[in-house]
Amino acid sequence: MRGPIKPRLPSKQYTRDARWIARHYSELLCQYANKWVAVHKGRVVAVGSASGAVERLARRRTGVPDIPVQLIDDGTIIL
Repeated sequence: MRGPIKPRLPSKQYTRDARWIARHYSELLCQYANKWVAVHKGRVVAVGSASGAVERLARRRTGVPDIPVQLIDDGTIIL
């Protein structure tokens, strides 16, 4: 019997980019309100209305498998 599977930790670049999104959220909000954005190396590499499509586009453009994708919510979206 195998032991528990450990989840893969995000890369250092993923963590840096996730922090970049948090620090620049208000700037992103002005330009990308209610859109999904993918960030790599401190640059927005893909934007769209569907998270999966944004993630796929970002992977194609960068060749990187783990890129943070965040909804830039202006507070008007009701789920």
